[in-house]
Amino acid sequence: MATSAGTSDSVRERVLAAACDLFTTRGINTTGVDLIAAAAGVSKRSLYQRYASKDDLIAAYLPVATDKFLDLVLPPAEACASPADAILEVFAASQRAAAEPGFRGCPVLNASAEICDPAHPVRAAAVAYKDQLHAYFATYAEAAGAENPALLAEQLVMLFDGAMTHTTVRGVPFPDSVHTTARMLIGAQGVRVLDRQVVAAR
Repeated sequence: MATSAGTSDSVRERVLAAACDLFTTRGINTTGVDLIAAAAGVSKRSLYQRYASKDDLIAAYLPVATDKFLDLVLPPAEACASPADAILEVFAASQRAAAEPGFRGCPVLNASAEICDPAHPVRAAAVAYKDQLHAYFATYAEAAGAENPALLAEQLVMLFDGAMTHTTVRGVPFPDSVHTTARMLIGAQGVRVLDRQVVAAR
């Protein structure tokens, strides 16, 4: 169902909100359209008028989920004492988030594990998220004076993904060793890291 420019479609918003909640808590493959429609309080016909298929709904869900996730783990620039601190704070914020009840891990890693088809529309959203995370690390790596900012950013993304997978699969807290590894990677790029421990509040 089309809406005029600037007009809010409350049904569409309710469907997407319900899908985001269910995909996050129950998983994508185990959540059917019937359940989403019921949770949103709409008919399947109304749902399909807004989203032509479940795949379209999944593709709409992931950017919302990743934006929320990035807001959780990427600190504002003014909150960091230095570029290196801005990098390390990502891992500290992630550790704090992982300690909260109901934490489900990285939505991109979760979605990619469930949807193997490289042509699925969710993959474009997943790549865009990873590019955004890489760009964040690369920006601060360059600002910190890293010898190879792109390489450091790639290493940090891999460390981040590994830590998220470890936490999600094992159901254990985000390991403190991640902070040590991040500091070593930064230091290996010729960046001086302040002698302070960046860990989650206990």
